[in-house]
Amino acid sequence: MSFHGRSTVIACRSMFLLAALTIASVAPRSWAFGEAPRFLVASSPSTAMVAYVKLPYTGSPATGGAVMRVLINQGLTFPQGLAVDEYRQVLYVADPGLGKLVRFPLSNSNGALAAGNMETVATGVEVRSVSVDGVGNVWFTDESQQRVMRVTAQMVENGVKTPQIVYSSSEFEEVRSPGGIALDSFFVYWLNKAEGQKVGTLIKGKQNPDIEIVSATPSDSSNATNTSGNATSLMQVASSGHHASLTGLAYNAEKCYGVCLSHVNAFYTDEFKNLYGVPRTATARDEVITISTAFEEPRGCAYDGDSTVYVADKAKNAIYEFAANMDHLHPGSVITKAADLQGAFGVAVYTHLAD
Repeated sequence: MSFHGRSTVIACRSMFLLAALTIASVAPRSWAFGEAPRFLVASSPSTAMVAYVKLPYTGSPATGGAVMRVLINQGLTFPQGLAVDEYRQVLYVADPGLGKLVRFPLSNSNGALAAGNMETVATGVEVRSVSVDGVGNVWFTDESQQRVMRVTAQMVENGVKTPQIVYSSSEFEEVRSPGGIALDSFFVYWLNKAEGQKVGTLIKGKQNPDIEIVSATPSDSSNATNTSGNATSLMQVASSGHHASLTGLAYNAEKCYGVCLSHVNAFYTDEFKNLYGVPRTATARDEVITISTAFEEPRGCAYDGDSTVYVADKAKNAIYEFAANMDHLHPGSVITKAADLQGAFGVAVYTHLAD
């Protein structure tokens, strides 16, 4: 090959290398499986703060020795429930003192998690618990108004902040001061904080129930089937289907707070001491298992997607963990401390998928 030919090849290789380096420098970093940084995030209503601790790269749970760091300490009044949308890299915060549902964009820099400016997602609501699915649909409970509500992913994208009422006490007796809420691909689960032994402690409902959407003004038939976010209420079509969309999974406790889902089970906390578990497909009341009685005031819980459930204990000022990767529930699970946080209430596990 001539000198001119070799020069041309070297120049082409240099251009390709430069282009590759340029693309790498501007494209988001995607993590290989198991390498993405994970964080345990928790709320403290008593200090109006949200904090976090980085979890081990190995995928093992928190060690209990790391100190939680401040993530958000401005703009909140009484933060309780938390939910993370990992795909869109946002944290939802249920703060009943704000009168609205808010979220914060998240970023990661060398293992340090940071939150951006507060964004309003839904207005005119008193939210204590929130959950989000993989599509970006956001569900939450309004305990004072006795409602289970949502803002769809499309509504969030379009900036529509008037939420839809999916289930309410005026239509369903299974809604009694709803508290903790969780989602899977097809169903919404919520806990009742009143009359749980009568109407159901843990309720499982269809995300798209056997109802039609109507507008806030019933006489306006033009919006009777509007799903774009203009509707504010989902009303039952026929009284014969009153219970068709809902199933009571447990009736064992009057007042409960936090619920989270593993692959096959639902875990939830009551007002004092107890953490329970029940299969997500349960139909019999006697299937509820008391996982632990070692808590004082257990509140929120979160599943890490692998094998661990974290539970916040408000009175013990700490977050605890236990192995939840069992097919069959059994009592007396070993509970260990994961982190300390004053008045710990809400908890979530966040995996930062790309930089």
